[in-house]
Amino acid sequence: MRRFFTEPQNISGGVAEIFEDSKHIEKVLRMNCGDRILIFDGSGTEYIAELVSIKKNLCQARILEETQSLSEPQVKITLFQGLPKSGKMETIIQKSVELGVFEIVPVIMERCVTKIANKSAGEEKAKRWNKVSVEAVKQCGRGLIPKVLEPVSFEKAIEMMKELDLSLMPYELLGHEGKTGLKKVLSDKPDATSFGILVGPEGGFSDEEAAFALENEITAIGLGRRILRTETVSGALIPIIMFDRNEI
Repeated sequence: MRRFFTEPQNISGGVAEIFEDSKHIEKVLRMNCGDRILIFDGSGTEYIAELVSIKKNLCQARILEETQSLSEPQVKITLFQGLPKSGKMETIIQKSVELGVFEIVPVIMERCVTKIANKSAGEEKAKRWNKVSVEAVKQCGRGLIPKVLEPVSFEKAIEMMKELDLSLMPYELLGHEGKTGLKKVLSDKPDATSFGILVGPEGGFSDEEAAFALENEITAIGLGRRILRTETVSGALIPIIMFDRNEI
């Protein structure tokens, strides 16, 4: 069945209203009244429904069955991503959502190529990024929509990471003796369920940023003998954590 998103407030009285995808349903998919669809509201609830009205700006569907999504991992991984170039950020969001990330926090770092001029610009970026997250959820079948926050400072990101059970910083420039093997880090924290991943932008972390993170007990790790691009790191690390916690 085709899968569509609508806000929880658009579902009441056994009827779901679909606004954003209505034109796509009518003009592209050419669906008909009576066709069955799957609707999710982003909170973990899914509905099997039957289309009863199809218009360009609004489609309505009668709820036939309500279920809870079984696709969400028990572990919660928050990605703290140093702002890369715009197109890369969208790719990172898409792939991280597919892999099961819980939340994404864009981080302003010294070596970021992309600059956020003001709060309004940050809000516009976050609005666009959250649309990417919704589209990724539609495709991969998740029940919850990972939120993409507005960009935060490096210091704020570290403060947020300290609230999690285990926060990791892949850092290729730290000597081997200063890094801990990922396997050991995970085995030493068997009960950890909330994780943070701190990823630098294209230019990496500055010396000051790396030192600040380490001073605040963010764990530096290596990801092998090769240097990964910023858009590759989360795609490598998220599945490892998921596998270690029996989510894959």
